[in-house]
Order: sequence, then C-alpha cells, then structure tokens
Amino acid sequence: MNKVLEFKNIAKKYSNVEALKNISFSIPENSIFGILGANGSGKSTFMKILPGLIQSFSGSIFFKKQLIKKNDVLLREKFGYLIESPTFYEYLSARKNLELLARVSYVDFDRIDYVLNMVELSNRSYDKVNTYSYGMKQRLGIAQALLHDPEIIVLDEPNNGLDPNGIDDMIRLIKNLKINGKTICLSTHNLKDVEDICTHFTVFKDGLNSVSSSMDEQLLKSRRWFLNVDDTDNAVLKIKESTLFDLVSVFNKNILVDSKAKDSISALKNLLEGHDIYKLNKDSNLIEYFKND
Repeated sequence: MNKVLEFKNIAKKYSNVEALKNISFSIPENSIFGILGANGSGKSTFMKILPGLIQSFSGSIFFKKQLIKKNDVLLREKFGYLIESPTFYEYLSARKNLELLARVSYVDFDRIDYVLNMVELSNRSYDKVNTYSYGMKQRLGIAQALLHDPEIIVLDEPNNGLDPNGIDDMIRLIKNLKINGKTICLSTHNLKDVEDICTHFTVFKDGLNSVSSSMDEQLLKSRRWFLNVDDTDNAVLKIKESTLFDLVSVFNKNILVDSKAKDSISALKNLLEGHDIYKLNKDSNLIEYFKND
C-alpha cells in the first residue's frame, strides 16, 4: 500500500519531561490506522501536533512524500480533525451549524446533505443540537471534519464516553469512511477498538512507539486463540492436560489459550472432540505490547 503520511523522529519535551521520543512510523493510504497506548503514553500529545494545537516539536511529517511545514495549508485542506469534544451553537440546528462553517470555509452547501447522510443524521438535521445525545454530537463533529472533503481524518479517542449503541454507530461510520476512500488515523487506549476497527496500528509506550504493524500481520504471527464451548470446565481440564496448549485465562466461559501446534484449529478440534464449539477465533494478542519490561 502507498504511504500517505510519514512521521520521522517526532519529539516533544515539556521542561524536563520527554512526552515524545523520536516517534517514527508511516500510515498507508486508505487505511484505518490506530495509535494505541495507555494514558500517559504520549499519544494525546502526538494527536495534537497535526492540527497545530502543539507547534513546538522536532522531527518531520510528510504527506505523500511532501514535507509539511508548520501552519502549512496542507494541514487545513487535506486533513479533517476531531481532537476534543466538538463545540457547536447548541441553540441552532445541525444543518445551520454546518451552514455557518461552510460559509467561512467557502464550501458549497450541497456538501452539507452529503456529510449529514454520511454520519446518519439526515433525519435530525433540522433539530437543535441541544437535543442531541453525546454520540450524535460526536458524529456531527465528524460531519464538520468532513465538510471540506479532506483525504485524512484524525480522530482522538472517538469512542470515549459513548454507550454501546454509540460505539456501534461510530465503528460503522469509521468503516464507511474507509469504504469512501478516506484514510483514518485514530487514537485509543482500548485494545478492542483496534481489533474491531483498525487495519493497521502502532503502539505508544512511555513516549516511544514500540511496534507498527498491520492487523493481518499481527494475527498471522499470533499463537493465541479464543474459544467458547458447551462445557467450559471440562474443556479447561483437557487444555491443562495437553502439551500443545497453555491456558491463558477463562472469563465468562470464554477460554483463551496459547498454541504450540502447527495446525492449531485441527489440534483444538481434536482435543475438544465431543464438545460443541460455539466460537474459535484467532486472538490478536495485542496485550503483549503492554507487559512490563
């Protein structure tokens, strides 16, 4: 895949604290790229660099091999951002808010219907924003970011504070953005966000990014499997007695195992012969990157 965005040796220091230490990775075009890291890992600082909320940093950023300078027009024309909770004129409708932004951005009003449909708010477009749920406001914030038709969408913790329905809506929206040709860069501290949404990821820890990979590559090299069977207790006993599998955990009748078998699926099915297997999936094992050194 072509690289649309490259970061080389990005560093940021606050007094004596190094928030970022020579961060380097690239983002493929038309990917959903996750920046994964615990609180305090440096990812929030990093996410504020692109939109210019932080301008004093060292290192280089390239968009399609072109060096981006500070306050570069590329950052406004090619990028859309939702970095913090979006703000609106709450007493106005969603459509009116977008009309005001369209005027100052010299965007055709026809674009408003398109972005409202994209974020599934067309049926509420004339309602005042103060009647919206938090999840709807997040989606309206993405509509704002999409109004000028950017190539790259930058989202900081887009699922934060959302209920399960809101998370489902956000996941569907982000995947639709990719289908429509956008590249999405999002930050999260949630492993499940990366597993459910992302095609690629990098992991931040203590101001460094320790690994960058595609999810396909991560799954291919992982030896961890997730399964759910009809008799959890008996299955766990068989796994403990096996020389081919190590039991990692059992939670709510879901079993996680590490495999030493060449053909893990066949070996698990043979081991659990006589059981009804409801789920048998490869686990990404992203948690390995958060273990203490």
